[in-house]
Amino acid sequence: MPRFDWFPKTLLGRTLLFVALVVASGAAALAGIARYYAGVASERAYDQLLAGATIQVAENLYVQGGVLALNPPVAALSTLSRYDVVYYKVVDARGLVVAGYGDLPGPANTMSARQGPTFANGRYQGERVRTATIGRYMSDARPPGWALVTVAQTTHARQQLTNDMSFKVWTLILLMSVLAIGASGLAIRRGLRPLAQIGQIIAARDPADLRPVAHDTPSEINALIGAINGLIGRLAERMTAMQRFIADAAHQMRTPIARLDAQIELLSTESDPARHAARLEALRATCSDVGRLTGQLLNHAMVIHRTEMVPLQRVDLAKLAREVLGRTIPLADERDVKVAFESSAPQVWIAGDPVSLQEALSNVLHNALLHGKADDIVVTVNATQEAVTLTVTDNGGGIAREHWDAALRPFERIGQEGAERTTGSGLGLAIVQAVMKAHGGRVNFAFPAEGGFAVVLTFPPADGETPPATPV
Repeated sequence: MPRFDWFPKTLLGRTLLFVALVVASGAAALAGIARYYAGVASERAYDQLLAGATIQVAENLYVQGGVLALNPPVAALSTLSRYDVVYYKVVDARGLVVAGYGDLPGPANTMSARQGPTFANGRYQGERVRTATIGRYMSDARPPGWALVTVAQTTHARQQLTNDMSFKVWTLILLMSVLAIGASGLAIRRGLRPLAQIGQIIAARDPADLRPVAHDTPSEINALIGAINGLIGRLAERMTAMQRFIADAAHQMRTPIARLDAQIELLSTESDPARHAARLEALRATCSDVGRLTGQLLNHAMVIHRTEMVPLQRVDLAKLAREVLGRTIPLADERDVKVAFESSAPQVWIAGDPVSLQEALSNVLHNALLHGKADDIVVTVNATQEAVTLTVTDNGGGIAREHWDAALRPFERIGQEGAERTTGSGLGLAIVQAVMKAHGGRVNFAFPAEGGFAVVLTFPPADGETPPATPV
């Protein structure tokens, strides 16, 4: 691919180059037009002189003894010869040259010369000439008939006049073009001044100052100011959420780490074997809680990052749910858990991020198994024209209705039927809520009529396509 190192790097330079190219193109067109009309004007001016001289020559024809003769009009011919070399020729009705240069080219159509002067271009004695021919009927001649008078003039004076007029007009066009480009440069520089002022305002700001940019700017720059303020607003929201998350994470980690430290201290001083074993088991449980909390904190940060950075793609929700279900059931440890999977179609497509969706579904199943103490879980995927739903139904106690909103907020520990829960991080369903928001969906809870508790994830269908409802 060719590189254009000569192309200006600044907006002023690029705009001014474009203006200069437009002005230069217009100036070239005007110069060509001016040259054409200068040639036409000089042609008309000299044709009038040439026609006048030809008419005077024709008027000075006379007949003497039945023979055509000419008394050359010296004044008329000398007027033309002041600028160029002049030639003439007189031909009688018999076609004989009675005066002038016999080899001077005549008109191609003699009939038109009888109506008035007829002009033509040609060459004579190696030079370009302009000829004018006129006919005069000589009744006294023997025989009577039309005599043709041809006067030729070289074109040096015409060309000189054309050049003089063209040069004057070209000089004016050049001056106007330079003035236009200079004025455009000043106008562009003045028009770009608000951008430089905005740049100075932003550069002088403290990194922690995320207030919107407020500056009196032309309406054409309002869109740019709006985009900058929108970016600053999103950045402020991201930083606020990050600061809140860090503060919450520090608060949540402080308690289990302190408990872990205390348990290690007690374990190191315990001498009774039975109590030593109990304290060791408690230490293992605390370590497990710390590991789970750390993992969920990292998963929550990962989900937030992927929400804004990773584009969505077509995902088979039925296949993904089967895979996640197969990986999650071993979390039930030694409990005998009954699992069922149902789908309205072999393939159910949505627009999504597979990694975030796996994390969300894993958290729903994790809550049902470890916190809901469920031993019967049914995962259902259903596709309609309006939406795609994934429902996880279990036979656990579920979450009380008055705590459904709180369950979706980070670090809210809600146990079965709304009881206070002392284990877990309270991040599981918050991760699910973040994933569904990123996918344009929603999270709902329900108590099915047949009993148990259900978590319903609702997605918009991918590209409006719904697979055929073929049960599996």
